[in-house]
Amino acid sequence: MVVPDTYIPPLRFNSIQSNLYRGAYPRSPNFPFLETLHLKTIISLVPDPITPETDSTFYNWATTQNIQLIHIECASGGKGKKRATPLDYSLAIHILNIIVHAPNHPIFIHCLNGGQITSLLVACLRKLQFWSAISIFNEFINFADNITVNDRLFVENFGGVVDVCYEDKVEWLWIGVSKHLLNSHPRLKVREIAKREDTLDDKDPLQV
Repeated sequence: MVVPDTYIPPLRFNSIQSNLYRGAYPRSPNFPFLETLHLKTIISLVPDPITPETDSTFYNWATTQNIQLIHIECASGGKGKKRATPLDYSLAIHILNIIVHAPNHPIFIHCLNGGQITSLLVACLRKLQFWSAISIFNEFINFADNITVNDRLFVENFGGVVDVCYEDKVEWLWIGVSKHLLNSHPRLKVREIAKREDTLDDKDPLQV
């Protein structure tokens, strides 16, 4: 085995929780570092899917590593105080249904620059974890250049139904949170399921 001289993580790389990571679009110099994480899934919040035509280097590396690629189409939100929020609630719920289940881990989540879009998704996860608004937005601005009114409204109004198979859920999801509190979440509903609908057995890229 060839040991690289240095490991170079993707821009804005960080650990969200155990076996759950975030960062910017990975490039070839980042691959040796990502291999140390033994990833099972990569969720790409970018305009185009990772295919042999769009990015053969990334695609071939992921295929060689037996990593499931999941593409969630998200265009750039733009810049400035009026930038858009390119992630919608239904897509965020879909991704959370994948993230909260341990068989899909380790997972790396990225957008183009590891900033706004990834931060919006992480904020939705934190809301599911019952983080306070202050804690959510403090984490947000650690990775995004700023937080806009649109970003805040997206997070504050985020809601929906998250399907959770309790046999498969990640251990860190609701540490110290009572089931009574889960059932009283003001905007998010947790629906217990016997079997996960999101299966990642097919190694062809998933596109949403």
